Amino acid sequence: MINTLQRWIWATAIGWLAAICLAYGQPKEETVRFRDPRLRAFVLELPSIHPQGLEKSSQPVQWIRARSLRDPKLELELGSRVVLQVNPGTDVHALLAETPLQIVRTLPDHVYILQAPDALTAARLSSELTEKPGVRIVHPIRRRKMKLLGRYAPMPDDPQFCWAWHLEDRDEQNGQRKGYDLCVRSAWPYTTGRGVVVAVADDGVELTHPDLSSNASMDLSYNFFAGNKNGLPQSDKQMHATAVAGIIAAASNNRRGACGVAPHAKICSWVVFNSQGWFLDEETAAAMFQYKMDQVWIQNHSWGNVTTEQYPLSILEDQAIQTAVTQGRHGRGVIIVRAAGNERADLRNTNDDGYSQDPRVITVGAVRNNGQPCSYTTPGATILVSAFSGDSNVELGEGLYTNYPTIFTTDRTGSLGYNKYDQAGLEDYAYGYTGFSGTSASTPQISGLCALLLSINPALTWRDVQQILILSSRQLYPADPDITINGGGFAVSHNDGFGVPDAGMAVQLARHWKNRPEPVTITVSTHKRIQIPDDGLRVEVHGDRLPQELASIPAWPIDGTEPDDGLPEVPLVDVGQALTPIQEDLHGKAALIKRGGNYFVQKLRYAKEAGAVFAIIYNNTGGTERVIPSGGDIQFIPIPAVFIDQIYGETLAAYLAQNPETTVSVHMLKAVYELPVEKDLLCEHVALRVQTTHTRRADLRICLVSPSGTRSVLQRINNDFSSPLDDWTYYSVHHFFESSYGTWRVEVVDERPGVIGAVKSLELTITGVPISDQDHDGLDDHWEMGHFGSLNAGPREDPDQDGFTNMKEFLMNSDPLTPYRPFQISFGWWKKGYLRLYWPSTPQQSFTVWSTSSFDSRFLPKAIISQLPGQPFETDLVIPVNQYRDRFFWVERKPRS
Repeated sequence: MINTLQRWIWATAIGWLAAICLAYGQPKEETVRFRDPRLRAFVLELPSIHPQGLEKSSQPVQWIRARSLRDPKLELELGSRVVLQVNPGTDVHALLAETPLQIVRTLPDHVYILQAPDALTAARLSSELTEKPGVRIVHPIRRRKMKLLGRYAPMPDDPQFCWAWHLEDRDEQNGQRKGYDLCVRSAWPYTTGRGVVVAVADDGVELTHPDLSSNASMDLSYNFFAGNKNGLPQSDKQMHATAVAGIIAAASNNRRGACGVAPHAKICSWVVFNSQGWFLDEETAAAMFQYKMDQVWIQNHSWGNVTTEQYPLSILEDQAIQTAVTQGRHGRGVIIVRAAGNERADLRNTNDDGYSQDPRVITVGAVRNNGQPCSYTTPGATILVSAFSGDSNVELGEGLYTNYPTIFTTDRTGSLGYNKYDQAGLEDYAYGYTGFSGTSASTPQISGLCALLLSINPALTWRDVQQILILSSRQLYPADPDITINGGGFAVSHNDGFGVPDAGMAVQLARHWKNRPEPVTITVSTHKRIQIPDDGLRVEVHGDRLPQELASIPAWPIDGTEPDDGLPEVPLVDVGQALTPIQEDLHGKAALIKRGGNYFVQKLRYAKEAGAVFAIIYNNTGGTERVIPSGGDIQFIPIPAVFIDQIYGETLAAYLAQNPETTVSVHMLKAVYELPVEKDLLCEHVALRVQTTHTRRADLRICLVSPSGTRSVLQRINNDFSSPLDDWTYYSVHHFFESSYGTWRVEVVDERPGVIGAVKSLELTITGVPISDQDHDGLDDHWEMGHFGSLNAGPREDPDQDGFTNMKEFLMNSDPLTPYRPFQISFGWWKKGYLRLYWPSTPQQSFTVWSTSSFDSRFLPKAIISQLPGQPFETDLVIPVNQYRDRFFWVERKPRS
């Protein structure tokens, strides 16, 4: 049975805001006094609508306008009825005997409603009665201007706000959604970041920019190279920081450009790059991390390591960050936000950089306006969340390319910035083809959001902020094959972490957040030595009279999801080069594809569309040469694939032609460890220290698999051919809110030939909150028993179907059996002339919006005005006021088919 809830709003509320038509002529003024119970003076505006005065009008005027004599901004409209309260014992009839006022209602406590002939008479007589003995309250019935106070802020008057699609991506004319955004207008009614200072640690912010100057903090700015408080750029080529700063806190409602995520936060500039592009030495960098750490609450670092080698934090920087997050902000911890990097094409990983994998840092990836991770964003198990950015020249196959919009932001003024030639009054802004992109653009969006969170709740610790971001995030591209639902019920990916936060939901959580308990750590280790099999990704061939050399073919992975658990044995079909859609039905089969003629991504797309279980691509040149297929969003094609060399490929194709019943499978030769954990923690960050004798790090793939089955890829095949993997500690956020109890598995695979080595030791460290958890599901037993009366509830379940799983309800301290928010329609202005209806929702629901002019039990006649898929947290509909004036609305929800 479909569970349907209906809620209604009365759209004539729109009419309450309509202005009363004024009469002809120039207004006169008259001062009157009312008692309520204090005396208040008002100035009446008396429009002349008749040559002989207002009193001679043929139609009595029912409302006149007045303004407070004390505060002219306070405007009222006064009616023709009067509210009167007299002291006990006062003869009200004697009081009114000489007036035309008639009693129309008698209320408790000696209160009366009186009717006057018109509004002016009501005002004048009320003023006269204020001086009569026995009168406690007297004034005309009043109505005043109000504004709709919904959970949606008014649209700023910044003229390019509609270009800042990362803030709100809607059609400028009608408000219909074009793509995803941060939902900041749902956060701004509560906070705009006031009282929070964000440091932009970069190449120098042009703090005098007209869209930044009002939010600039000169006193907290610092040039760490020069040792002075001049945070301005030091050369004409330094423009990066100014773009970053505008995304965080460009001013709003100043009729200029657009605005930042936190338009009332303060910005300070920390110069950490000199004019030649050199970063600080480690001693000075350590001083930077701790600088003004009680006054500067958030640090934005949109920069990263330039080498393919693993680059650790120095001991000085490590200690400084520890000081910042334990002692800074009066013990609650400085929030450090870091860019993931733009090096996916170089096979880089966030775990290669000691800074971007640091658990005390929020590492941020980048997604396009359609929610899909950008082609360049560096993947890794340490990306916590992502935000929006531009992307360009993305190959779609068949020679087609597309561009995704860049981020609108502040630029160096004049011709010094990215936008050097615009003469249309926007030369001080970067946009369009000069706009800002990369994880440098996504990171300040999260810094701005953190400013909103700390502004609404300064008591949040750095751990609280991380967890609120996770709870408020959305996976906007569910087709990403890397997404997994971890043991705590959270969707997470190596491409974008837990997704993109919804700023409105994040602020709501922050308002009522209860600080998380202090964490503890547990460590398990092994010194068992295991040899790593060389060239361990293999295609196994099965057939009659099979040549020995084809039995196990070494392969390389593609850029994307790898077959860590192997691929099943299925028939193999040779589809040639797959230059056009494959006509053969490949369901339950594997495709053998020859390289060349079109892009890898197009070949795999055709194989997927034909139903192939997986694909084997072989080289068309180079003999024993192998490549790693990448580019064109190949990582999002939901079909596993491997690459083999020309000799093996041609030999296999020839054998297959003679033996069409040939079958193949794929598996990995691994060094496998099992690490039992017997203590119950609710996991937060997890670390794995790995020591090996392998002298070429480039060859190795290292995965950590939790007892819940969540796989963290800590290192993938890469281009660091010159470094050994002798000793490195990897981190992961993918196990957040899983139970620590059970057997953790470590898998190490060598995916290139020629260099061998062994694992010497492993050390697993889990940080989390101790819980009582007999069933080891991550839910505290006391909480489960209190709400369900048993331990049978699972962390991924959602019994009240409000979109918040049991684990989320546990973390939010909310009732899992009662919807977090009631299902009802709210409304507010999107912009003048357009109303925004919105209601709680989940992606598992769909909605039908109806409109009717009849408010009876059947709501007939009614008409469907929209059918909408449910969105995370909230679904909305923008409607034109004129088209739907004097209408009722109701929303029907159903499970999404």
